[in-house]
Amino acid sequence: MRLISPEALRQYMSFRHYSVRGLAARVGCSHSTIGFLIKGTRKNTKPEIACKIAEALDCPVDALFVAKVSHVSREVAA
Repeated sequence: MRLISPEALRQYMSFRHYSVRGLAARVGCSHSTIGFLIKGTRKNTKPEIACKIAEALDCPVDALFVAKVSHVSREVAA
């Protein structure tokens, strides 16, 4: 899933009094994953991580993330 806004994530974290390491521990991911998201270095994460972040911050997942759409084209043999 793609993070909509690093600033929104920072604001939710601040409102819920989470540090980068604190949120990472609650979510079960590395602190660098959270750090990269709030810095904007990384925009995408696994749906499971996105859901756990939203749950920890007590917000709807779609307030922070949107589904990442992938376009795959395949050739079909005739």
